[in-house]
Amino acid sequence: MVSIEKAIDDIKNGKMIVVVDDESRENEGDLVFAGAFSSVEKVNFAITHAKGVLCTPVSKEIAKKLGFEPMVKNNTSNHETAFTITVDAKDATTGVSAVERDMTIKLITNFSTTTKDDFVAPGHIFPLIAKDGGVLERIGHTEASIDLCKLAGLVPVSVICEIVNEDGTMARRDDLDKFCAKFNLNMISVADLVKYRLKTETLVEFSELKSGILAQKDAKFYDIKDHNGKFHKAYIFGDIKSKTNVKFHKITSDYDFLSSHKFQEFKRATQILEKDGGILIFFDSEVNESGAIKDYGIGAQILSKFGIKDISLITENKDQEFAGLSGFGLNVVNFI
Repeated sequence: MVSIEKAIDDIKNGKMIVVVDDESRENEGDLVFAGAFSSVEKVNFAITHAKGVLCTPVSKEIAKKLGFEPMVKNNTSNHETAFTITVDAKDATTGVSAVERDMTIKLITNFSTTTKDDFVAPGHIFPLIAKDGGVLERIGHTEASIDLCKLAGLVPVSVICEIVNEDGTMARRDDLDKFCAKFNLNMISVADLVKYRLKTETLVEFSELKSGILAQKDAKFYDIKDHNGKFHKAYIFGDIKSKTNVKFHKITSDYDFLSSHKFQEFKRATQILEKDGGILIFFDSEVNESGAIKDYGIGAQILSKFGIKDISLITENKDQEFAGLSGFGLNVVNFI
């Protein structure tokens, strides 16, 4: 592993690096380079040696400008990777060669002079839309690669490709070390990029501690605003320790809240919190089909403000994903 500063310098100078995420998440490494330095040679290296799916992460702004629409209406993939409809350069023939994939990537990178009419769909390049908050919002390779481009002062377009072993299995940490040694590449983790950004940045703004009523009882809480202009509330029960109980509850209308099973879940959670202490966060976020809250990077930043390290998560959904939190100094140790 190298420092984030070294990785930024590599990206700034047109080099490729490897970015690995947490073992508790995908536990995969992606080859990453900036779209601004895309070349036939780099694309060919990616499809020959990394062998995964060649994708082109972009910012929301660029996706909108180029007319890149989501591939599906309801994203049910494990990590909700934000694929758009695939594209080729309009002037490409098959679009699959390294030359023509690089042609498409260059069109995307030169978005200021490119229009949506310069592309055809479907194609052989897979654009991905990164969250505006980067790895502080979603702890994934897509956001990490765009963060690195921004930190390097380059346009927010990158190229990523999962690294696959010769036998067709996914490359894990030991395999990635060998891959980097073989091709003289540097490697960083998404967690380290989160830590780097947290030194100087946050996506959440806390109010002063307020007093109010929760479930007909006196309560202390914070109003919290995030970078997307969404508002959340954190209710405090007892003294918050480094290991504490945490309950996330999606903000809904009063009618939806009172008329669903979520109200009973809420009552059970508050009983635990009143007895043993902890934090209840009313979270203004979308949920996926399993009921899991999205954008948990925001929730992680809220919790990290309280000095929490270990979380006992109060939930009915034990499959809810909170993987990849090590960069925030957090760890889900058990479910209640």
